[in-house]
Amino acid sequence: MLEYIAEEFEESACLESINIGDSGIKSLPRGLDKLIHLQEIRLNSCSNLVSFEESGLPSTSFRAFVVDGCQNFGALPKCMASITSLRQLSVRDCSADISFPSEGFPANLISLAISNAPKIYRSLVEWGLNRLTSLQKLTIGGGGCSNVVSFPEEGIGMMLPPSLTRISLFQFENLEFMFSEGFQDLASLKVLDIDNCPKLTSLPKKVVLHSLGYLSLSSCPLLQEECSSDKGREWSKISHIPLVEIDNKAVIPRESD
Repeated sequence: MLEYIAEEFEESACLESINIGDSGIKSLPRGLDKLIHLQEIRLNSCSNLVSFEESGLPSTSFRAFVVDGCQNFGALPKCMASITSLRQLSVRDCSADISFPSEGFPANLISLAISNAPKIYRSLVEWGLNRLTSLQKLTIGGGGCSNVVSFPEEGIGMMLPPSLTRISLFQFENLEFMFSEGFQDLASLKVLDIDNCPKLTSLPKKVVLHSLGYLSLSSCPLLQEECSSDKGREWSKISHIPLVEIDNKAVIPRESD
Protein backbone atom coordinates (compact mmCIF):
# COMPACT_ATOMS: atom_id res chain seq x y z
CA MET A 1 0.00 0.00 0.00
CA LEU A 2 1.15 3.51 -0.73
CA GLU A 3 2.07 5.60 2.29
CA TYR A 4 2.85 8.75 0.38
CA ILE A 5 3.23 10.13 -3.10
CA ALA A 6 5.67 12.72 -4.41
CA GLU A 7 6.03 15.71 -2.13
CA GLU A 8 5.45 18.11 -4.98
CA PHE A 9 4.13 17.96 -8.51
CA GLU A 10 6.70 19.43 -10.86
CA GLU A 11 6.73 17.64 -14.21
CA SER A 12 3.05 16.77 -14.40
CA ALA A 13 1.53 20.03 -15.55
CA CYS A 14 -0.69 18.28 -18.10
CA LEU A 15 -2.27 15.92 -15.54
CA GLU A 16 -6.08 16.03 -15.79
CA SER A 17 -7.24 13.47 -13.22
CA ILE A 18 -6.12 12.09 -9.85
CA ASN A 19 -7.94 8.90 -8.86
CA ILE A 20 -6.69 6.97 -5.82
CA GLY A 21 -8.47 4.03 -4.19
CA ASP A 22 -7.74 1.54 -1.40
CA SER A 23 -4.44 3.21 -0.65
CA GLY A 24 -2.46 3.91 2.51
CA ILE A 25 -1.70 7.42 1.29
CA LYS A 26 -1.57 9.90 4.19
CA SER A 27 -1.84 13.18 2.34
CA LEU A 28 -1.84 14.71 -1.11
CA PRO A 29 1.23 16.76 -1.90
CA ARG A 30 1.90 20.42 -2.35
CA GLY A 31 1.80 21.80 -5.83
CA LEU A 32 -1.72 20.86 -6.87
CA ASP A 33 -2.30 24.49 -7.81
CA LYS A 34 0.41 24.14 -10.45
CA LEU A 35 -1.67 21.56 -12.33
CA ILE A 36 -3.56 24.04 -14.46
CA HIS A 37 -5.24 21.27 -16.47
CA LEU A 38 -6.38 19.22 -13.47
CA GLN A 39 -10.12 18.56 -13.74
CA GLU A 40 -10.87 16.10 -10.94
CA ILE A 41 -9.67 14.46 -7.75
CA ARG A 42 -11.35 11.22 -6.64
CA LEU A 43 -10.29 9.47 -3.44
CA ASN A 44 -11.89 6.21 -2.36
CA SER A 45 -11.24 4.12 0.77
CA CYS A 46 -7.95 5.76 1.71
CA SER A 47 -8.14 5.00 5.42
CA ASN A 48 -4.95 6.86 6.37
CA LEU A 49 -5.72 10.04 4.47
CA VAL A 50 -6.07 12.94 6.88
CA SER A 51 -5.85 16.18 4.91
CA PHE A 52 -4.35 18.10 2.02
CA GLU A 53 -1.20 20.11 2.04
CA GLU A 54 -2.52 23.67 1.96
CA SER A 55 -1.05 24.96 -1.28
CA GLY A 56 -4.38 25.41 -3.01
CA LEU A 57 -6.13 23.80 -5.95
CA PRO A 58 -6.31 24.93 -9.58
CA SER A 59 -9.09 27.46 -10.02
CA THR A 60 -9.77 27.48 -13.76
CA SER A 61 -10.29 23.89 -14.93
CA PHE A 62 -11.07 21.97 -11.72
CA ARG A 63 -14.53 20.38 -11.99
CA ALA A 64 -14.96 17.50 -9.52
CA PHE A 65 -13.82 16.72 -5.98
CA VAL A 66 -14.94 13.34 -4.57
CA VAL A 67 -13.89 11.80 -1.24
CA ASP A 68 -15.59 8.53 -0.31
CA GLY A 69 -14.93 6.15 2.58
CA CYS A 70 -11.82 7.90 3.91
CA GLN A 71 -12.68 7.53 7.59
CA ASN A 72 -9.86 9.70 8.95
CA PHE A 73 -10.15 12.49 6.39
CA GLY A 74 -11.13 15.48 8.51
CA ALA A 75 -10.31 18.69 6.64
CA LEU A 76 -11.41 19.93 3.24
CA PRO A 77 -9.05 22.37 1.51
CA LYS A 78 -9.62 25.90 2.80
CA CYS A 79 -9.60 27.26 -0.75
CA MET A 80 -12.64 25.19 -1.77
CA ALA A 81 -15.12 28.05 -1.74
CA SER A 82 -13.04 30.12 -4.15
CA ILE A 83 -12.92 27.48 -6.89
CA THR A 84 -15.60 28.90 -9.16
CA SER A 85 -15.06 26.18 -11.77
CA LEU A 86 -16.09 23.36 -9.38
CA ARG A 87 -19.28 21.59 -10.49
CA GLN A 88 -19.33 18.36 -8.45
CA LEU A 89 -18.60 17.97 -4.74
CA SER A 90 -19.08 14.68 -2.92
CA VAL A 91 -18.01 13.93 0.66
CA ARG A 92 -19.22 10.57 1.95
CA ASP A 93 -18.36 8.50 5.01
CA CYS A 94 -15.28 10.40 6.11
CA SER A 95 -14.39 11.56 9.63
CA ALA A 96 -17.47 12.43 11.68
CA ASP A 97 -15.74 15.69 12.58
CA ILE A 98 -15.20 16.83 9.01
CA SER A 99 -16.51 20.34 8.45
CA PHE A 100 -16.68 22.79 5.60
CA PRO A 101 -14.36 25.83 5.53
CA SER A 102 -15.95 28.95 7.00
CA GLU A 103 -15.65 30.76 3.67
CA GLY A 104 -18.68 28.84 2.41
CA PHE A 105 -19.52 26.56 -0.51
CA PRO A 106 -18.53 26.83 -4.19
CA ALA A 107 -21.44 28.80 -5.63
CA ASN A 108 -21.48 27.18 -9.09
CA LEU A 109 -21.97 23.58 -7.97
CA ILE A 110 -24.27 21.44 -10.12
CA SER A 111 -24.07 18.28 -7.98
CA LEU A 112 -23.62 18.11 -4.18
CA ALA A 113 -23.54 14.89 -2.15
CA ILE A 114 -22.78 14.55 1.57
CA SER A 115 -23.35 11.71 4.02
CA ASN A 116 -22.36 11.04 7.63
CA ALA A 117 -21.11 14.61 7.77
CA PRO A 118 -23.29 16.46 10.30
CA LYS A 119 -20.96 19.45 10.55
CA ILE A 120 -21.00 19.95 6.79
CA TYR A 121 -24.79 19.64 6.78
CA ARG A 122 -25.06 22.25 9.52
CA SER A 123 -22.67 24.57 7.68
CA LEU A 124 -24.76 24.17 4.54
CA VAL A 125 -27.97 25.03 6.39
CA GLU A 126 -26.46 28.09 8.05
CA TRP A 127 -24.74 29.30 4.88
CA GLY A 128 -27.91 29.00 2.82
CA LEU A 129 -28.58 26.16 0.40
CA ASN A 130 -30.59 28.52 -1.83
CA ARG A 131 -27.34 30.35 -2.66
CA LEU A 132 -26.33 27.40 -4.85
CA THR A 133 -28.29 28.80 -7.76
CA SER A 134 -26.94 26.29 -10.33
CA LEU A 135 -27.48 23.16 -8.21
CA GLN A 136 -29.34 20.40 -10.02
CA LYS A 137 -28.65 17.25 -8.00
CA LEU A 138 -28.69 17.19 -4.18
CA THR A 139 -27.92 14.03 -2.19
CA ILE A 140 -27.86 14.14 1.61
CA GLY A 141 -27.33 11.27 4.03
CA GLY A 142 -28.41 12.13 7.53
CA GLY A 143 -25.98 10.05 9.58
CA GLY A 144 -25.16 12.03 12.72
CA CYS A 145 -28.04 14.49 12.14
CA SER A 146 -30.29 13.09 14.86
CA ASN A 147 -31.74 16.54 15.66
CA VAL A 148 -33.17 17.04 12.16
CA VAL A 149 -36.95 16.50 12.17
CA SER A 150 -37.88 18.40 9.00
CA PHE A 151 -36.41 18.97 5.56
CA PRO A 152 -35.77 21.71 4.73
CA GLU A 153 -35.54 22.71 8.36
CA GLU A 154 -38.56 24.62 9.62
CA GLY A 155 -38.11 27.93 11.41
CA ILE A 156 -34.83 29.05 9.86
CA GLY A 157 -36.08 30.12 6.44
CA MET A 158 -34.12 27.46 4.60
CA MET A 159 -35.14 27.34 0.93
CA LEU A 160 -34.11 24.90 -1.77
CA PRO A 161 -32.65 26.32 -5.00
CA PRO A 162 -35.20 26.42 -7.87
CA SER A 163 -32.62 24.87 -10.22
CA LEU A 164 -32.92 21.44 -8.55
CA THR A 165 -33.96 18.52 -10.75
CA ARG A 166 -33.23 15.68 -8.30
CA ILE A 167 -33.28 15.34 -4.50
CA SER A 168 -32.13 12.19 -2.67
CA LEU A 169 -32.43 11.88 1.11
CA PHE A 170 -31.45 8.87 3.21
CA GLN A 171 -30.68 7.75 6.76
CA PHE A 172 -32.37 10.59 8.63
CA GLU A 173 -33.33 8.66 11.73
CA ASN A 174 -35.63 11.31 13.23
CA LEU A 175 -36.92 13.07 10.12
CA GLU A 176 -40.71 13.44 10.53
CA PHE A 177 -41.98 15.68 7.74
CA MET A 178 -41.10 17.63 4.62
CA PHE A 179 -41.43 21.38 5.06
CA SER A 180 -43.45 22.54 2.04
CA GLU A 181 -42.45 26.20 2.23
CA GLY A 182 -38.82 25.25 1.59
CA PHE A 183 -39.83 23.51 -1.64
CA GLN A 184 -41.40 26.57 -3.26
CA ASP A 185 -40.67 27.31 -6.92
CA LEU A 186 -39.13 23.90 -7.70
CA ALA A 187 -40.63 23.82 -11.18
CA SER A 188 -37.66 21.82 -12.49
CA LEU A 189 -37.81 19.04 -9.88
CA LYS A 190 -38.21 15.67 -11.62
CA VAL A 191 -36.95 13.07 -9.13
CA LEU A 192 -37.48 12.66 -5.38
CA ASP A 193 -35.79 9.68 -3.74
CA ILE A 194 -36.21 9.00 -0.01
CA ASP A 195 -34.63 6.01 1.73
CA ASN A 196 -34.36 4.78 5.32
CA CYS A 197 -36.23 7.56 7.11
CA PRO A 198 -38.26 5.47 9.58
CA LYS A 199 -40.15 8.33 11.28
CA LEU A 200 -41.12 10.26 8.15
CA THR A 201 -44.91 10.53 7.81
CA SER A 202 -45.60 13.23 5.20
CA LEU A 203 -44.47 14.66 1.88
CA PRO A 204 -44.59 18.30 0.76
CA LYS A 205 -47.90 19.68 -0.50
CA LYS A 206 -49.13 18.38 -3.85
CA VAL A 207 -48.59 21.74 -5.54
CA VAL A 208 -44.89 21.46 -4.70
CA LEU A 209 -44.70 18.06 -6.43
CA HIS A 210 -46.54 19.04 -9.61
CA SER A 211 -43.47 18.68 -11.88
CA LEU A 212 -42.30 15.38 -10.37
CA GLY A 213 -41.90 12.50 -12.81
CA TYR A 214 -40.49 9.90 -10.41
CA LEU A 215 -40.88 9.24 -6.69
CA SER A 216 -39.06 6.46 -4.86
CA LEU A 217 -39.65 5.49 -1.22
CA SER A 218 -37.67 2.76 0.52
CA SER A 219 -37.54 1.72 4.18
CA CYS A 220 -39.91 4.51 5.21
CA PRO A 221 -42.68 2.38 6.75
CA LEU A 222 -44.86 5.17 8.18
CA LEU A 223 -44.80 7.25 5.01
CA GLN A 224 -45.32 4.21 2.82
CA GLU A 225 -48.50 3.37 4.74
CA GLU A 226 -49.75 6.93 4.29
CA CYS A 227 -49.12 6.64 0.53
CA SER A 228 -51.43 3.64 0.20
CA SER A 229 -53.99 4.13 -2.58
CA ASP A 230 -56.94 2.84 -0.55
CA LYS A 231 -56.57 4.64 2.78
CA GLY A 232 -53.40 6.72 2.85
CA ARG A 233 -53.61 10.44 3.64
CA GLU A 234 -50.69 11.16 1.31
CA TRP A 235 -52.10 9.36 -1.72
CA SER A 236 -53.70 12.48 -3.16
CA LYS A 237 -50.25 14.14 -3.24
CA ILE A 238 -48.67 11.46 -5.40
CA SER A 239 -51.49 10.06 -7.56
CA HIS A 240 -50.55 12.35 -10.48
CA ILE A 241 -46.88 11.27 -10.60
CA PRO A 242 -46.16 9.08 -13.68
CA LEU A 243 -43.86 6.67 -11.85
CA VAL A 244 -43.96 5.89 -8.12
CA GLU A 245 -41.96 3.05 -6.59
CA ILE A 246 -42.23 1.84 -3.00
CA ASP A 247 -39.53 -0.59 -1.89
CA ASN A 248 -38.61 -1.08 -5.56
CA LYS A 249 -42.15 -2.08 -6.54
CA ALA A 250 -44.12 0.14 -8.90
CA VAL A 251 -47.28 1.57 -7.34
CA ILE A 252 -47.91 3.92 -10.28
CA PRO A 253 -48.37 2.55 -12.84
CA ARG A 254 -49.59 -0.39 -10.78
CA GLU A 255 -47.86 -3.65 -11.51
CA SER A 256 -50.16 -6.44 -12.63
CA ASP A 257 -50.47 -9.31 -10.23
